[in-house]
Amino acid sequence: MSGNLSAAVTPEFEELAADLGRHIIEAGLRGLVLRFGDETRIVGVADRMPPAATLEAPLDELHAVLSGLRSADELRHLRWIGNPEPYIDLLASG
Repeated sequence: MSGNLSAAVTPEFEELAADLGRHIIEAGLRGLVLRFGDETRIVGVADRMPPAATLEAPLDELHAVLSGLRSADELRHLRWIGNPEPYIDLLASG
């Protein structure tokens, strides 16, 4: 793979994102936008409420986040638009 190509979105990433979306809805939170490069995934949107926050990171970092490989402190240091706190426990617990 050329160094100029971005990492490919894998089925595992999509499943992890879908799982996070289900957890967000179960927790009664508003959705979350995951942004990597020029792509986005919107997870956890229910009842037509717009997402409350955006997490921007490279795809490999988002994959690590969704896999539960980042601590709450590490998550807080990522680039967030909006309040990350409602999502930290969901993401840190994997």
